[in-house]
Amino acid sequence: MREDRAERAETISAAEYVLLCGVFFLMGAETYLVSPLLPTLSDDLGASTAATALVVTAFVIAYGVAGPPLGVLADRTPRWIFIVGGGGLFAAGNIVSALTPTLPTLVAARALSGLGAAVAAPSCWAYLAERTEPARRGRAISVAVGIYGLGQVLGVPLGTLCAQVLGWRLAFAAIGVGFALMVPLLARRLVRMPALAAPSGLRALTGPWRVSKIRLGLIATLLFQAGRLGAYTYVGALLAQRFGFSLAQQGAAGLLVGVSSMLGSLVSGPVIDRLRAHGHSEIWLSVTSASVFALAAPVALTTHRLALCLSALFVWCVAGSAFYSTQQAYLASVDARQRASVVAWNSSMMNVGIAAGTSLLGAAAVGSTAFAALTAALGFSGGAVSLALARRRHGSAAETRELPHEAPQHVGPRT
Repeated sequence: MREDRAERAETISAAEYVLLCGVFFLMGAETYLVSPLLPTLSDDLGASTAATALVVTAFVIAYGVAGPPLGVLADRTPRWIFIVGGGGLFAAGNIVSALTPTLPTLVAARALSGLGAAVAAPSCWAYLAERTEPARRGRAISVAVGIYGLGQVLGVPLGTLCAQVLGWRLAFAAIGVGFALMVPLLARRLVRMPALAAPSGLRALTGPWRVSKIRLGLIATLLFQAGRLGAYTYVGALLAQRFGFSLAQQGAAGLLVGVSSMLGSLVSGPVIDRLRAHGHSEIWLSVTSASVFALAAPVALTTHRLALCLSALFVWCVAGSAFYSTQQAYLASVDARQRASVVAWNSSMMNVGIAAGTSLLGAAAVGSTAFAALTAALGFSGGAVSLALARRRHGSAAETRELPHEAPQHVGPRT
């Protein structure tokens, strides 16, 4: 890819990569930590379950709203500053969550954690892309996506264990202290790359949407994740209603999802790099993954045979994770001047997609033909937009000139 060849070749050190994977793991674990804690939080803080759910909403809103504008600022600031600063905010938010005596304080602390994630995460992905040579970038990013997914999977049993045995406060404390210990290591080990000469102002905020190669990728993320994660929201209820799954069996199904998601991430990396090495766009993997998901999901949602349901769910999660890894690798590489901004928008589109998909699918009976058809339609729609993007990657010279192909210009001295 021309824009990749223009970039400086970098080699990330093992220490840098391990630290970044640690960031992704802890952020992933924190993402689903709260869900199993809601009943305990409600009882302990004397609030209704609906009111307590604001601790989830506060994090999502803070992350989703702050992400894109902070991404613009991150592209004009040395990456390590945002990673270290955001990590400090994220750690502080979790530590305050562990110490809070009231629900309003907990909600505010969760919003602080979401803000910290919005500051740090896009710069982490951008740093990883910039410090990895293009020939190995797909593999490096997909493994990191797998580590993030592993954290999400383990966050649920960790939260449940803490709630039942050690108390909910320890769960937040463990995440907060773990991150606090990593912050000085990040400050010491991350390379002080200078800031890019990136766009600024309101025009920079909407900049990714004016480039078709980015805009189509973001739309594909929104549509596909509306189907993939919107439908997955109801999988637990489906397994309980149709097959009588207990909480322990739900946990086992969660492990299946975790293993399949990691497998999808790990397999997609070498495929992405191989496609790039042969001059093909990795977006073809997004097209394939979306198609596989759209075929597997209706089977998992409608069958009354447990083995077939779990097998289809396994394929669903492999394909879904492969799609997400491909999108991250592509969008982190498509425009060197606005990496963090593009990645932040991708995260926002994923969250918007989840909200939209959950609402749309909620209008149909779980596991019904209409529910399965809508899920498949969203998956195929994401694949269709990805197909348009893949074809556009080999489009006209005028289209190719949309993106900068010169090496990214940096401002300020190296330190």
